[in-house]
Amino acid sequence: FTRKICALHKLEMRKEAAQEWKIRMKRKGIYMEREERVFPSSSGMCNIHTVIWYPDNSIYSYPVGVIQIAHGMIDHIERFEEMAEFFAGKGFVVAGNDHLGHGDSVNGEEDYGYFAKGSHGADYLIKDMHRLTRIMKKMYRDIPYILIGHSMGSFMARKYACIYGDELDGVIFLGTGNQPKSVVNAGLKLAHMAKLVHGDRYRSRLINKLMFGTYNKRIKDNRTDSDWLTKDTAIVDEYTADPKCSYMFTANGYIGFLNVIRFDINEKNIARTPAALPVLFASGEEDPVGDYGKAVKKVFKLYTKYVDNVELRLYEDDRHELHSETNRQEVFEDLLEWIESDVLAYDID
Repeated sequence: FTRKICALHKLEMRKEAAQEWKIRMKRKGIYMEREERVFPSSSGMCNIHTVIWYPDNSIYSYPVGVIQIAHGMIDHIERFEEMAEFFAGKGFVVAGNDHLGHGDSVNGEEDYGYFAKGSHGADYLIKDMHRLTRIMKKMYRDIPYILIGHSMGSFMARKYACIYGDELDGVIFLGTGNQPKSVVNAGLKLAHMAKLVHGDRYRSRLINKLMFGTYNKRIKDNRTDSDWLTKDTAIVDEYTADPKCSYMFTANGYIGFLNVIRFDINEKNIARTPAALPVLFASGEEDPVGDYGKAVKKVFKLYTKYVDNVELRLYEDDRHELHSETNRQEVFEDLLEWIESDVLAYDID
């Protein structure tokens, strides 16, 4: 009964947010639409919260293409609204879901940072991403389909491209990395130990510190633990105040995520990415997840061995969240230019 009350409250909040969004768009003279919906998670644990942004149908009689966004760790899809609005304004339908254990894809706060029983619970995130792909492809057939994965979402997208890459026309990896196998295995051992001693929902401050503790090291006079995300202090403050971004991962979540990373860094798996799939890597040169550009360059070189069309773009002085950076409009325009040239093969405007 309590869960039903919470679900109804969430529904009312979503309706209010949608109405406020429509008013805000109309004030700008923009008549795109925004829809929230849910679908059952492949895990069977909960419903997956999804947002779809539609282009202004008075300008675009039919969408240019579909862009699906996979968000990062301790994140949620509505933090990508500015990016989604940009692409919807260019004629794309943009869709994205809150991953299992994130945002509104939970039954309660205790589910934040938890995937599903077993060591490969993160695979359900990838299966849920594919469920959304199937939903969108039923709605829009025979138009280009592009996947954008950010941070943890980029690691999910890399595995997704190995399994379902033939269903994509292009993929963009934002803020990705290339962690050494020894580091990944050590992290897995530590997370498994925490699970064995305390249970799979245990939240370890030690693991959290080992994962994120050094990310601010190159930032002088940092204000918060999250300054490594972006130079835009207003967005950092919004992030730190957001209850949907204010939790630690469980041992289960770390095990699942690290197993996906272990899959991604295996060169045999990279070789499963379709050779004809256009791939773009984009990261900030001050992004610790990509080892300040060094790790991104390594994974880019690996992909060039197996994929015909791979490009790398590094942004000077930018941190982890390119979609939240102070030069984000430049980033959006660059991503659009790449989609036009390498996926669509024509200019939209």
